[in-house]
Amino acid sequence: MDFLVRSFKGGATNNTLERPPEIIHSSSELLVYGSTPSFIFDTNKLKKVIVLGDIIGFSSEQGIRSSKDSVRSFLKQKIESSNSFQWINHLEGRFVLIIIDYKNNFWISTDKFGKKDVYYQKRKNGMDLSSDMSFLNQKVAAAGYDQSAIAHSLSFYGYRPPKKHTIYNDIRRLGVGEIAESIDGQLKIIKLKVELSSTREYNHSDHKTYKENFLGYLEATGSKEGNIVYLSSGWDSTSILAGLIHVFGKKSVRGVIGKMLYSERSGNCNIYEMERAQKFADYYGINLMVTELNYAQKGLENFSKVEEIFLSNQFHSFTGVNHFLLAEAANEMRNGNESIFAGEISDGAHNFGFSQYASIFHPSLDFREYSDKMATYLFGPTFTQLILQGHHLDDPIYKLFLEKNNQSKFDPVEKDQQEIMRQVFQSMFIRNGRLPLWSGKNISMLREEGLESYTQEMTKTYFNDFVDIEMNQLYSSFLHLYNSFHWQGSTVATLQTMCDKFEMNSYLPFWGNNIQEFLSLMPESWGRGLDFNRTKYPLKEMLDGGIDYPIGLQEGPHSYTYDVDHSFNHNNELIYHSALNPMAKDLLKQKNYQSILSDSFFDIDYLDRLVDQFVDSEQPLEGSEREDLVSLFLFSQTGWYN
Repeated sequence: MDFLVRSFKGGATNNTLERPPEIIHSSSELLVYGSTPSFIFDTNKLKKVIVLGDIIGFSSEQGIRSSKDSVRSFLKQKIESSNSFQWINHLEGRFVLIIIDYKNNFWISTDKFGKKDVYYQKRKNGMDLSSDMSFLNQKVAAAGYDQSAIAHSLSFYGYRPPKKHTIYNDIRRLGVGEIAESIDGQLKIIKLKVELSSTREYNHSDHKTYKENFLGYLEATGSKEGNIVYLSSGWDSTSILAGLIHVFGKKSVRGVIGKMLYSERSGNCNIYEMERAQKFADYYGINLMVTELNYAQKGLENFSKVEEIFLSNQFHSFTGVNHFLLAEAANEMRNGNESIFAGEISDGAHNFGFSQYASIFHPSLDFREYSDKMATYLFGPTFTQLILQGHHLDDPIYKLFLEKNNQSKFDPVEKDQQEIMRQVFQSMFIRNGRLPLWSGKNISMLREEGLESYTQEMTKTYFNDFVDIEMNQLYSSFLHLYNSFHWQGSTVATLQTMCDKFEMNSYLPFWGNNIQEFLSLMPESWGRGLDFNRTKYPLKEMLDGGIDYPIGLQEGPHSYTYDVDHSFNHNNELIYHSALNPMAKDLLKQKNYQSILSDSFFDIDYLDRLVDQFVDSEQPLEGSEREDLVSLFLFSQTGWYN
């Protein structure tokens, strides 16, 4: 899916690239380079249409229409008859769509959720739009670095700027629902209307709808040549496993899992996950391949495999490295045009990230699951209404979480309703603790001026369009914004990007249009509030009798060592006790980050102190200081264009 669209004012002056994909369109003022497109065709109105990536199909009353002929007919009809691009929201897939007319005007869009990136940069004699930054002008330091984008990369889990941003002032990305339009060589960004859904009451028949949406997506994306599941043993990946076997049969499905060896002292730190995954494989009679995610001996070796991908896509995360290693293993085991599946984004889509049994640690897994529901409730319409009414401090659930975090700072509630809604979205998407009114002052690395600038930039760019929503549109707004934040971050987007590098088709079923719409409409009473329905309620109901699924296997510790030893921390093992430790010390003691971080924005002295203690002291950092150090290491390890 690599591509570059290079537009020239007054004619082309340079049509060479260091690592060129093939030229798929050429004229005096416009060059389009691309890896093998899905298809190219002309419309009756003298427009060329180029599809890069995978359009699975389009939504219809009959479900997903997925034949290439029907997709081509749909595109032709819409492009020729519509002056709006709103119809793009009916297309299912992960793709880039390029439309060119006979005057060299062009339009570029991605799918509804922006799963594929489009970077753009203006030049003196034109503009470039591309799939990653390696094709762009890398002399970007002259324009400076975007401190707000860097602040988000360093302070928020996901380790990447939000969707429209990059860390460079002169390079941006197309946002969710944006179209790049070039008329007479002038670039304009068109914003599609945000189509929010309003929650409604669900009944028993809606379980059937969820099941049909889920299995319909698997049927449309699965391959008769075979399907490989990243099998983590949790509800999400095992539901995909069960669904694929339901649709295609067990002979068409295999699994792969990573064995996490983060240090010699801790050994296999996902043993519970591996044991359960093997039980699922045995139950269904499928093969399960185990590949090592080995940092105990292979620190630099693992990172060297991804350094170019990370730099050109501004990724910074251990998870991204793991996704490469899993893709590498899947590529070795595949025997044809198999589809790759993973359960990513299900946590956010169903319960806004609160479904990891981690909100409150307790010996009872049932209570831990209910504590996740309590955390979800605090971002639901019922509690948000209490904030608007000024009664939130009377809520016993909120009191419980405030007491649990009594050393942290919380902001006072604003008086204006729009400002309160801004606070709600800020708490969800740009704060390092996910509780309503969690203060940005808990981000130790940011100075007051930097925090204010970061908050204003992100609020203006992403949240202002949602401050006047109806309360029954809150869930839909969250799901829409997830596409600009966590789901495009280094812990999610890397999964499909790494599969791209091996030319493998990869799918995240919970990112399908119909599933997303179902979850946008889903009410608080379906596992998101203080009801007794479980987290991921419709998914678990489908598995508990809807299809063949050994639900009894989901007992016991969730996945990792920290499920039974709450002092255990993955980042602690990786930064202090793995083969990465000497490499991290050598890198961080150079303090290269000082050259791009603004001292008025960041507390450089604080960051320097963390580095000095890490490099010179035997006393390990803990808590938020350790997490800040890890974030700084990951950012520095990826590096930046100078």
